[in-house]
Amino acid sequence: VDDGSDPPLSTTHLGPETQAKFRVKVMRHETTVGLIGAKKTGGDGATGDIVVFFDCHVAPQPKWYEDFLELISENYRRMVVPHITALDVDTWKQIGSGGGLAKCYLTWDADFKWVDSNDRYIPVISGGLLGMSRRWWQETGGYDKEMLGWGGENLDQSLRVWLCGGEIVMAPNSEVAHMWRDGSQKTRARYHLVGDTQRNRARAVYAWYGEFASKLQHYPNFASRHPMADGSPWYGDLGDFQKVRDRLAGCRSFAWFLKRFHDIYEDGGLLPPEVFMLREEKSGKCLWFQGHAGTSGSGQEGAALEPCNEQDDRFFWHLGNADRRTGKCCSGLRAWNTDQCLRGGQGGGKAITGICSVAGNDQGQGWALTSSGQLQRGGSCLGP
Repeated sequence: VDDGSDPPLSTTHLGPETQAKFRVKVMRHETTVGLIGAKKTGGDGATGDIVVFFDCHVAPQPKWYEDFLELISENYRRMVVPHITALDVDTWKQIGSGGGLAKCYLTWDADFKWVDSNDRYIPVISGGLLGMSRRWWQETGGYDKEMLGWGGENLDQSLRVWLCGGEIVMAPNSEVAHMWRDGSQKTRARYHLVGDTQRNRARAVYAWYGEFASKLQHYPNFASRHPMADGSPWYGDLGDFQKVRDRLAGCRSFAWFLKRFHDIYEDGGLLPPEVFMLREEKSGKCLWFQGHAGTSGSGQEGAALEPCNEQDDRFFWHLGNADRRTGKCCSGLRAWNTDQCLRGGQGGGKAITGICSVAGNDQGQGWALTSSGQLQRGGSCLGP
């Protein structure tokens, strides 16, 4: 799909000879509509039994398709995701000998994070590398036509698959090398930005979270949005989602999804039974998270001792991360309504946090409250 490229791809990289040689069909938008709309155009226009979506900045590795064919042929309602590895943009070759990422989980602020687990099932896809039967694409409605640009479509698609009778699995042997943006000129984005990612993500939440959708109001980026002048929701009409539910009759609730992936949401500490403040006895001050609610932009934040304030939820913490010895919660401390867990002290009443390892794989986040009220990791304690 040529999403409004100037000049058109059919006049540069994909001319008539190339199209004929490799049996490529080019579909073009005269005006850029963004990644989601481009993928929907391609999916709706596909004629084969299996539809595969790849970004333009990837290099599928030899025999990547074998797992896709086998797994989808076993269950037409199955979405398949490859191992996503790293791409050398100079040679267009895969870096290293494999491994890679595939699994993500859904956060309360409508974002997604990489996660490890011991089975092949994927709660949430990261984005654009996946395959599914054309039949299942059509039955689920593909992508929400009201989402523009990039972001949120992976949350919506993951939830409509899981909640309405499908499943998402990792292809055990399929690898696709992906260009990760590293801040260099070579990997910077060169496309025209369109759409509103926050609106896209809100549409996914209000469409599928049910009673849990109110949690979105805990995050300023969403709570600050207001209804349209005519009183309609700022994220638009959700009628098309109800059409999907009606067509697929029997779609489950979001509570079912949380239970289905209890190893993340319950055992990983994302459904805390309580939140609390941490007061240092000598100074009488409390541990205050220095970041904001939601996903950290840098992936790392700070914490410091400040005068306690029960009206400021940045003072609230809860237990998080699975304990690898038991498989159950918890082995760390998470700042409430964030993706950050306590990592270590810096002295002077200060500490640092990092992206929570919900599977409990980061030993640096292994902090616990002892019976004597101390914050302890191994043989050391956190103090002023």
